[in-house]
Amino acid sequence: MGQQQKKGVSPAVLAIVGLIIGLLVGVGIGYVAFRAPPAAPVAPAAPEYTFYYVSHGGPADPWWAPVIKGSQDAGALLNVKVVYSGPEKFSIPALVDLLNSAIAANPHGIILTITDYKALDEPARRAIARGIPVIAVNVPDPRPEKERIPYITYIGQNEYDAGYYLAKYLVDKGICPKRAVVGIHEVGHVGLETRAKGIADALKACPGTVVEKLDITTDPTKAAEVFKSYLTAHPDTEAIFTLGPLGAHPALQVLREMKLTGKVRLLTVDIDDVILKAIEAGEMDAAVSQQPYAQGFLPVVFMYLYVKYGIMPPPQVPTGPTVIDKAKLDLVKKQIATTGGA
Repeated sequence: MGQQQKKGVSPAVLAIVGLIIGLLVGVGIGYVAFRAPPAAPVAPAAPEYTFYYVSHGGPADPWWAPVIKGSQDAGALLNVKVVYSGPEKFSIPALVDLLNSAIAANPHGIILTITDYKALDEPARRAIARGIPVIAVNVPDPRPEKERIPYITYIGQNEYDAGYYLAKYLVDKGICPKRAVVGIHEVGHVGLETRAKGIADALKACPGTVVEKLDITTDPTKAAEVFKSYLTAHPDTEAIFTLGPLGAHPALQVLREMKLTGKVRLLTVDIDDVILKAIEAGEMDAAVSQQPYAQGFLPVVFMYLYVKYGIMPPPQVPTGPTVIDKAKLDLVKKQIATTGGA
């Protein structure tokens, strides 16, 4: 056998490796030194669709802020322009005008609160006849299916159940007030009237309980005056029911001023940070959650799926009601912190 070669790397191999490393380093340096400037940011695409969200809830009512946020968030995710419109003050004629303006804009879809089905019936059917799909939200048409406006779905809570289960919460605890008053902040609003009926029906389980409805208006100062006058005239009042924050906030203020918190039960529909803290402090018994952010977000999503793909939503998409008391506050704290309401 011949003599073994000394182990090691030959000069030729070293030369090749050096050449490769040199090329790689050179390319890297060249890339850093001579790379093209970054491309200009791409402009966002024009919205694919335009939806109008026509609501009786305007800027005066803080409950609608999460709804508006939800609708805009969904629009941003789906590249849809969502035009939200609501009257400055509660007004059915103004709501009808806003719906007519939305129809004239010929959008790809209309999301509508059926706050007064008699007033909205003709323009809503006209929109549908023109090929503009309609989704009902927050307040449905209460008539039988064959009579109601033929919208493709309703997204929201059952208004009668919201009132009924709120009052039943007291009844189930064995609390039967001598007198109960229901503050209505938007008289003529079919959804609020339906909630009030649910409250009255649940309290029929309490023999002898007097139930009255009170027009408190949408003005918090006026509402406080109305509540104070009523409590002064009717000292046997043991429960106040309100149908939203516009009633709950002034009622809470009056009970504090008259030192009646804990003596007069206070329950409401809808929850915000003020109501959450009052329940936590024991100044309010309970509130109904109908998840307003979902009532803004979901209609935009379902309208998009319907318009783009022809996907039919279920006939009803419930977002509530859920009765929230002190023991259940953790269920809604995150929702209130992130969306502004529950």
